[in-house]
Amino acid sequence: MAVRPITGKTVVVTGGSKGIGLSLVKGFLARDNTVITTSRKVSDAAALQQLRQQYGPARLQLADLDASRAASIAQWAAGVKAAGVKHVDVLVNNAGVYGRRPALEDFTEEDFLLAFHTNTLGPFFVVQQLIKQGLLGVPPPAAPSEPGAPPPPAPAPVSLVANISSIVGSNTDPTVSAVSKGGFAYRASKAALNVISTTLARDLAPSGVEVVALHPGYVRTELSGGNGWIDADESAAGLIGVLEGGGPLNGRFLSYTGEEIPW
Repeated sequence: MAVRPITGKTVVVTGGSKGIGLSLVKGFLARDNTVITTSRKVSDAAALQQLRQQYGPARLQLADLDASRAASIAQWAAGVKAAGVKHVDVLVNNAGVYGRRPALEDFTEEDFLLAFHTNTLGPFFVVQQLIKQGLLGVPPPAAPSEPGAPPPPAPAPVSLVANISSIVGSNTDPTVSAVSKGGFAYRASKAALNVISTTLARDLAPSGVEVVALHPGYVRTELSGGNGWIDADESAAGLIGVLEGGGPLNGRFLSYTGEEIPW
């Protein structure tokens, strides 16, 4: 397998102010990439502000984004284009929420809506809006000029989309999802994200966009309530390693260790 180093690229990471997102931002910056990252309020994201002072505003671009609101995503994507960005090489849809952890009888409609708006619809509309701004992939190949002529080959992938999912979004994994309880809204939103990821992988391949769903591991972050088996830096290093590893990515569901996860 040929390694595909992510260096000298333009990389977008949503939800980059803390946890896995912040570690991803650091990892991509250390590889000499230009990083565009978001937070609900970047002026309050002290760690990102410090990184921007270290690397400079040309290398680290910050923008407010509420990943649960389609209007906010559209405004943000237009701002990325207006700032002079010509193309996005790598997009990591990392922004996500777990929400409340109620017992089954205490779940509300709002619990599900928050999870789906942020974890499922958010990544979809980020991809949609970057495509509408002409920043992901390339135009699809032209139709053959003569009747009966074979269609031209699809272009080589020029943009990579990584949707941060979760192993609990799998309906058949026997190691975690089959033995853990609760988390109805979070699980359902990640399972739906997996369906969106595989559908995008098929639909966008002709325009040179690869889409992969990634499980970051059980990471000690605010989202996990501080519980977990690994820290954010280890998770981010593994995720970047998978993206750079050279193996097939499009339409797959992979752990940060590179292992295939069943759907």
